Amino acid sequence: MQAKSEVQTGRDLIVKWWNEAWDEGLWAASWKKSLEGLTAAQAAWAPASPVGVRGPRHSIWQIVLHMVFWRENWLARLDGGARPSDEETADLNFPAVTDISEAAWAAARRKFEDSQRRIAAALKERGAEAGPMMYFLPHDCYHFGQINYLRAMQGVASAEG
Repeated sequence: MQAKSEVQTGRDLIVKWWNEAWDEGLWAASWKKSLEGLTAAQAAWAPASPVGVRGPRHSIWQIVLHMVFWRENWLARLDGGARPSDEETADLNFPAVTDISEAAWAAARRKFEDSQRRIAAALKERGAEAGPMMYFLPHDCYHFGQINYLRAMQGVASAEG
C-alpha cells in the first residue's frame, strides 16, 4: 500500500504516462525513438491502397502532422480559440507533404516535440480544464503503433532496440 504522500491523482498518472510515452515508451517503443533515424523519404513513404479501398494510405509524416494539428487545435481551444472549420480540418488533418526535404522533416519533428511539451504542461498546470487532452494518450499510442508498423514495412530498424 502506498503512503499517503505517494498516492497519485488520475491527472498525475496521465502526466506521468504522457512523459513516459515520449521518453521511455509504454510497453512499446518511445514516441521520441519512433521518430528518430528516419529520413525524409522514409517518413514521406506510404503503402499503396489495396484494390477496392477508398482513399490513400497515410505516411509517417502525415500521421505526425495529424497529431500536431489536433494537439495545437486543443491547446488553442484551451485559450479560447475556435474549433477548426470543416475546410481547415479537411486540409490539415492528414495534409499532403509537398516539401520532402530533410529540413522540412526536422521541422515537423520539432513541431511535434514542442506540442509534446505544451500538452504535458497543460495537463499538469490546467487541471480539469485540460481534461479532454488526456484522450491524446491512447490516440497517439495508436498512431505510434502505425508509425512503427510503417517503419517495419520499409525495413527501418526497430525503434525499440
